[in-house]
Amino acid sequence: MDAASRTWPPPNPSPAPFSSRLRVSSDSHRRRRRRHSKKSKPEPPPPPPAPPKTAPAGSGSDFADLPQELLHKALSASGAADVSAASRACRAWRDALQPLREAAALHAHGRRLKHGPAVPAPCGVEGRDVARRSALGMFQRAARLGSAAAMVDAGLLCWEEGQREEAMGYYRRAAELGHPVGMCNLGVSYLEADPPEAEEAVRWFYPAASAGNVRAQYNLGLCLQNGKGIKRNQREAAKWYLRAAEGGNVRAMYNVSLCYCLGEGFTQDHVRAKKWLQLAADCGHKKALYECGLKLCAAGDKIRSFMYLELATRRGEAAASHMRDVMLESLSPMNTQLALSEADKWRPKALYTRR
Repeated sequence: MDAASRTWPPPNPSPAPFSSRLRVSSDSHRRRRRRHSKKSKPEPPPPPPAPPKTAPAGSGSDFADLPQELLHKALSASGAADVSAASRACRAWRDALQPLREAAALHAHGRRLKHGPAVPAPCGVEGRDVARRSALGMFQRAARLGSAAAMVDAGLLCWEEGQREEAMGYYRRAAELGHPVGMCNLGVSYLEADPPEAEEAVRWFYPAASAGNVRAQYNLGLCLQNGKGIKRNQREAAKWYLRAAEGGNVRAMYNVSLCYCLGEGFTQDHVRAKKWLQLAADCGHKKALYECGLKLCAAGDKIRSFMYLELATRRGEAAASHMRDVMLESLSPMNTQLALSEADKWRPKALYTRR
């Protein structure tokens, strides 16, 4: 065959007649087979299980391994309910907290003797003294077992009996265990010492106030306002007064009203000053009752003004008695009787005070 008769590329053979199958080129067929024949990559084998972690000895992972002295000290300032709940954690805790459970029972019995209406002793002052001595004995036994609350109550009874050194010893033990009332009472004891130790008082007021004790917050505000034992700072004093007032301290409510009224420590705000003054009066603060009576008199409400002045007089506000007598001359007998009747029915608002 010569070169002229050659063709390139050679022609494809024509399909057979009446064929229902299409011919596919070998290259595309090869690519399709290669695409479908890809195998999925094998999954990596799972990592071997990690060995169980064992806590080193003394790491504190097991509550039963806590030293009994540490557990006892940590719960000395807690209430009876917390001690009872912790005793159910494990057998070791139950055994370690046995003295505190016994102390809680003694403390509760002592409080019933001190505050209970019925005393199993002869009637009169003698019976009351017997009950107080019995209560003090209960508190002292509970204090020896480690109850900080019993130390506070024992200190209170000793203070009332004039045994101030012994009372401060109980307060100091309770304060060192972290009891907020013990810290506050110890600070007050330093303030009332002869001579006063204001710096030591402030040192104990701060942790008690930070723990939420409203009496400590109020006393700390007084120290900051007057510069006792600490540099004078009216803004900080107003802040502590407000926290104590929000916690239910009536004296702090009156001081907050003065801070807002005079613009000392707070921006001057007569609306808030009036609100706190009224709240202090509703809770029975005698100066607040007197000032509310004056404001009502200036507003023309003489009946309510006379009622507030009468309440302030009954609570010992000397300036209120003169104003009440002046107003008595301008009131009719009927209005005077109405105001006195309202004063007899009046009761101070009861607020929950944080200890």
